[in-house]
Amino acid sequence: MTKEDKQRVIGKVVGINSDRFTVELLSGLENFNVSGFDDIHYFAQLNSYVIVPYQNYYLVAEVSGVREKDLNVPFSNPTEQILSKIQTGKFLEVIPIGTINNKNFDFGVSVYPTLYSDVLYIKEEELDIIFKTNKTFENDCKYAIDCKDKDDCTRKQYTSLPIGKSSIFPDYEVKIDIDKFFGSHSAVLGNTGSGKSCTIASMLQTLYKLKDYSATGSTFIFFDVNGEYRQAFSKISENNDNVEVNNFTIDEISDEDKEQVKKFILPHWFLDIDEWALLLQASERTQLPILRNALALAVLFSKDDDIDDIKNHILATCITQILRDETSSPSKKDRIKSILQKFNTSQINLSIRCNNNQFHNGVAYVDSSIENCLFIHYGEMKGIQFLHNYLEQRTDDGSYKFLSDNFSLPSYQPNQKFSFGKLEEALDIAILFEESYGNRQIRDYCSSLITRFKSVKDRADFNFLTKNDSEIDYSDFINQFIGIDKGVKKSQIATIDLNSANDEAVEVVSCVLSRMIFEKLRKAKDRNKFPVNLVLEEAHRYISTESGKVFGDANKIFERIAKEGRKYGMFLLISSQRPSELSRTVLSQCSNFIVHRIQNPEDLSHIRQITPHISETILKRLPSIPTQHALIFGHAVNLPTTFKVNTADPKPKSDNNEISKNWFKQKEFDVDI
Repeated sequence: MTKEDKQRVIGKVVGINSDRFTVELLSGLENFNVSGFDDIHYFAQLNSYVIVPYQNYYLVAEVSGVREKDLNVPFSNPTEQILSKIQTGKFLEVIPIGTINNKNFDFGVSVYPTLYSDVLYIKEEELDIIFKTNKTFENDCKYAIDCKDKDDCTRKQYTSLPIGKSSIFPDYEVKIDIDKFFGSHSAVLGNTGSGKSCTIASMLQTLYKLKDYSATGSTFIFFDVNGEYRQAFSKISENNDNVEVNNFTIDEISDEDKEQVKKFILPHWFLDIDEWALLLQASERTQLPILRNALALAVLFSKDDDIDDIKNHILATCITQILRDETSSPSKKDRIKSILQKFNTSQINLSIRCNNNQFHNGVAYVDSSIENCLFIHYGEMKGIQFLHNYLEQRTDDGSYKFLSDNFSLPSYQPNQKFSFGKLEEALDIAILFEESYGNRQIRDYCSSLITRFKSVKDRADFNFLTKNDSEIDYSDFINQFIGIDKGVKKSQIATIDLNSANDEAVEVVSCVLSRMIFEKLRKAKDRNKFPVNLVLEEAHRYISTESGKVFGDANKIFERIAKEGRKYGMFLLISSQRPSELSRTVLSQCSNFIVHRIQNPEDLSHIRQITPHISETILKRLPSIPTQHALIFGHAVNLPTTFKVNTADPKPKSDNNEISKNWFKQKEFDVDI
């Protein structure tokens, strides 16, 4: 032990157990502090650290308890025994957590100290070694692919990010490892009003204030369900002109906001079959096959390609099925006419001639069209047989002209434009097509699907999805959110304001956009070179563990990203006040946790289950953490630590209501909400 270490001794090890040991403090340290050369050091605070020299390294231990014990020294005055604590022994209960060797910290302890080993207070440089987050390195151009001057490169790439001040060690900055925090999935948890949004905002504000080398390669996409973050990032570009923010909203944009906010739209033809099933709540056994066929038909009849063979088979099958059913002739006429007005080919349409100079029941059908064959005479469709003959006619080789024995419907693929309204007629065709194979009850089974579709079509809160028919390039649509314009990285942050959206719309937007970006990164030429961080605000609303919740299956894409996203550079930052309602799969893949005050027993129990490596002592702190304070643990920090979060400036739009200020006012005051 060095001379300096001897001057730092605060006590001796007097008791050793399997998971902790006891330290008796030296006499005269009644205030639990020592004046060192550099500062006054406090060493008996709960959750602070002490070190024990052993052989050629130091054991690091966390203080978990403080107590005293009388030394049975006789007092001359009985009242002196009550008032004086100088003659009592003071003890620390400490838990070993790791070792420092050659200025490196390793988590875990395999050898315990001997009895009566010296115990030292900890210095700031040793804290830096423990947290391993005090380093920045100057780029020597080995990593700077875009550096134009290889001989004179002094730009810095930061490896750590300060996020606040330690609650235990005054003025000590708590830092996170940038690679381990933003390069893996993380969660920010806490009760409403505990400071989650401010924590996320302050972290990014600090990130983009780093000097010498801006984080221009970063990409953060916020699903902002409370409309908070546009305000928080409003000054980032002013402080750093290398950083740009794109704001989107599903609401109508006022004239004064047009330069700052873009209208968010999501073309419905970008949805895949699973997302359509989620949107329309299609049941897997009966409704999903109909929906799949309807989507394929909507795309098929929206194309101008020469695919009449497929269309003819579908139309001939559906019309002959209507002709055979038990409904009245006027009803049959209306249904067939409606179909052919919306879906037709050059060979099957209302004006095509289907017979030549023929009579039926005394009525002449000379060069009659299909529309004439639908003519109703005394309640009967007189040309029904002609229509049958035309649709079921055979060629010279004996095969059907329109009906195919080996018919297969093309499968639906996203990114094929069609009108949203056309899907309604396509659903009817798909049901008719299924009825032609003898499934007479399919229409009843699909009634809820049709009702749901009509509801979505008519609702104003789904206009961002249903009311757009403009030409939108698939790649350009994705690039605007990840900050790419004509192959150049332009912006770093995208906020999508979903404040006015209901849970269904929020889930559709987050699910579809996340899937599209994930697929783009998965197919990228240079794999894992373009990191994207999704910030899921109020994640319990759309990554739910409740199977009965509306859109409960939408979290499958997030579960896939949680399990596979690391390989492709896509990471989740989850913010929620109800961790017990979050998908266990997603939360279990998080490597870092910033936990604000949590008081609900179910949420505390859930955190305890998903983080078995965290001690009970640490978890007991969670209900009593003050506002703007948090506990951080995970791969981005070596040791769990409580810290005061840096103040966000400007703050997100999530301030607490000043009730007393808003209550006690003059009678009949003006109100504008």
